[in-house]
Amino acid sequence: MSAVTLPRCVGEPVSWLRLETFALDGRDASVRDHVAACPACKQCLDEIQRDVVALPVLVVPPRRRWWQFALPGAIAIAAAALVLFLLRPRDESIEGETRVKGIGEVVVDVVRERNGSIRDDVRTFAEGDRFKIVVTCPPQKSAQIDVSILEAGAGSADHPLATTQLACGNRVVIPGAFTLTGTHEHRVCVQVTSVSRHTGAACLTLRPE
Repeated sequence: MSAVTLPRCVGEPVSWLRLETFALDGRDASVRDHVAACPACKQCLDEIQRDVVALPVLVVPPRRRWWQFALPGAIAIAAAALVLFLLRPRDESIEGETRVKGIGEVVVDVVRERNGSIRDDVRTFAEGDRFKIVVTCPPQKSAQIDVSILEAGAGSADHPLATTQLACGNRVVIPGAFTLTGTHEHRVCVQVTSVSRHTGAACLTLRPE
């Protein structure tokens, strides 16, 4: 593999994390002014923007409207779900969810990009797919996020994304993306740590197609 020579920064380089944040919301005027004058940081920003998943544009299969279901059946399903929830042991984990003291309920999901199509309703992967992680937790809270991925049969987990300090909200995008390879399922876990150092982990399983 040949080395790639990057242009030199015209001043103080903007950190990758600040560029990631700017790519998501575009609100930092100082970053905007810097990359307008700096080819090196502009090149980094362009690379990040190619990697950022535009969450509002989702390719989601059509879903049936609620009025297409018979009302008695819907009531029965809801009642059964409520009973199962009430009877579920308190320490039983739920796929993609955890509860952390000092934060509350945390829900983790993934968004998959494949050949320009973006979906948030899948748990499978193929070669070339890219994934981003989104986290939902109560507003006004904050958390430290650490992502690990363990392939079935592997001896140790990978940590493809940098540790991130997250301001909670609805489906907040974690900076960075990752790909998966191989023919085994992967367990994607997000460790959530509160400011009081309490932790919890929410995990999802992604399976090869």
